[in-house]
Amino acid sequence: MPIHLKLLFASLFWGATPTIGRVLAHYEAPFAVVFGRFFVAMLFLLLFMWSAKQFAPVARRMWWRLLVLGVTGIFLHNGLMYKGLEYTTATTTSIILALIATQVVILDLIFYRKLPDRLALLGVAVAFLGTLFVITDGRIETLFSVGFGFGEMLIFLSALVWAVYSIIGRDVLEEYSPLLVTTYATVIGVICLAPSLFARPEVTFAIYTDGIAVACIFLLGFIGSALGFLWYYQAVVEMGTVGAAIYINLVPVFGVLTAALVLGETLNSAIVGGGLMVFTGVLLVNRPVSADGEKATT
Repeated sequence: MPIHLKLLFASLFWGATPTIGRVLAHYEAPFAVVFGRFFVAMLFLLLFMWSAKQFAPVARRMWWRLLVLGVTGIFLHNGLMYKGLEYTTATTTSIILALIATQVVILDLIFYRKLPDRLALLGVAVAFLGTLFVITDGRIETLFSVGFGFGEMLIFLSALVWAVYSIIGRDVLEEYSPLLVTTYATVIGVICLAPSLFARPEVTFAIYTDGIAVACIFLLGFIGSALGFLWYYQAVVEMGTVGAAIYINLVPVFGVLTAALVLGETLNSAIVGGGLMVFTGVLLVNRPVSADGEKATT
């Protein structure tokens, strides 16, 4: 499957996550749910590893990087996001998470002195504006009424740790396969999440004896996590961190589309126009390299 198609599917899966998550929201135990999601992902990733015979020892100097990946991409990104949602809206969350590609560009510039070319930077900006257009229903001026409090700070940190996950992961991916890196990072993340099961054991028991909840967690774990995270790191290898991260701007677009199709919510011109802007930004960032190699690789 082409890598761009994989990223489109991953963005679609991640965009559908809030719709699926509504089924589990009444339990008010996000960490227990996240543990189940990534435990399922871990089992499938280990199965993929076994089938591909990719189990391999990792150099001691790389283990701290894998630890950072597990803590940032699996534990902190999800933990901060769900905690932040207790204090802010899903719309504000989507707006802040759309900054991930920009954060990747800034981290690349600070730590690696790398900067995409002007058209790629324009693509990041266009995709971000397209995301805002979808989320605000075409009324971008309403952003000025959004405050920045404790919840927004947590969501911003959630986006930042995903950017770190992308940058640090790129370094590890220079020596190991995306499957190995994703699997080991997920195992570490699951270990970090395990204590959440014992915070409210009665709620954990209720979740994992509910057939519908288990089915939702299985779907999130297999498609949204095992395949989604694996494909994302495959894209980092083939397209660079900015090229892969820009696709995250499609997540709220697909989220709105999913809600329209599954929940019957309204599909209007703002969604279509903003979605086209996001796709335009993705194309600008990931356009083919010219013969003179003008496009920067990140």
